[in-house]
This record gives sequence, structure tokens and C-alpha cells, in this order.
Amino acid sequence: MAASGLLAITYANREPSGDAHAVLAYLRQNAASLGVDENRIGVWSCSGNAPTALSVLIQEPHDFLKCAVLFYGFMLDLDGTTSVADASRIWRFANPSAGKSVDDLPLDLPLFIARAGRDETPHLNETIDRFLSKALDRNLPVTFVNHADAPHAFDVSHDSETSREIIRGVLSFMQFHLLDRRSRELLA
Repeated sequence: MAASGLLAITYANREPSGDAHAVLAYLRQNAASLGVDENRIGVWSCSGNAPTALSVLIQEPHDFLKCAVLFYGFMLDLDGTTSVADASRIWRFANPSAGKSVDDLPLDLPLFIARAGRDETPHLNETIDRFLSKALDRNLPVTFVNHADAPHAFDVSHDSETSREIIRGVLSFMQFHLLDRRSRELLA
């Protein structure tokens, strides 16, 4: 991330939804001392953390959120399905976006969604597929990639040129949406 001109901030949580909002508030309030542009923040989330990220995208005023990356994540329960709710009970991840739909997302927030074609997690890819269908019906700005040969967590466990190319694509996506033109030109 740093070599791409981006700053990544990770955090631990006790209350996933509340803590995610608290981290964003802290970043924005302390932006100058942290070297963060408070008006250019992106969200990157994977797997069982995607429902929390989606709740942030739905609940936060999104003027400072410029993009989101969702890697092989459980998305939303749509069309009467309960796959995300069921998985959150089994794997004990938070599902603060329960009851929400694609219609609750901002119309102008670019999303990058990566799918692991050989993901062994039951019903996970089904949630991505339904989400994508609804997002395209709504004409949301979505960039999508399907890593056909990859398992879950391919960005850390699948050493392949395709995995590396997808990561480069995500970094380029984030640079485009988070950096000003001058910063992008300096990195080129």
C-alpha cells in the first residue's frame, strides 16, 4: 500500500460496527497529525468483515468515503435468503447490515468486488452473485473480478500471477479514487 502512495490502517475491535465508525471518526478528527486526507478515505474488507464494511457504506455520510474494496466477502441477504445471517451465527462475525439492501448503498460510491471462484465457504459466492446482480440492476459503479482458480483468502494464500494481478488492480483502483491527479502522476 505504501509503495502505491496509499496509507493502510488496520484495527482490532470488540464491537465491529461501532468500532468501525469510531475508527473513521478518529481518523477524520486527527487527520492532520496522522497524515491522512480526511476527505479521501476508502474501505477495504474481506470475508466475514464485508457486512460490517457494507454497514459503514450505508450508514456513514459518504462524502469522504471515495471507494470500497470487498474481497471474497459475505454480502447482504437478498431476495429472502438467510445465508449471511446463518454464516454470521456459525463463524461468529457481525452482521450489522442485516435487513439492508443494495438500494441502501450510495449511488456514486465506486465498489471493487473480488470473488474467489473456488471458495469453499458455503453460500458465500451466492451472496456475491446476488449482490452483483442487484448492484448492476441499480447501475452502481462496480468493478468486479472473479479469480476462477482461487480459494478463499487468495490474496494471502494463493501464490499466482493472477492473484498478484488482482491485487495490482485493486491498488490501481484505490489510487484512482483516493489520490489526486498530481499524486498519481508522481507515482507513475
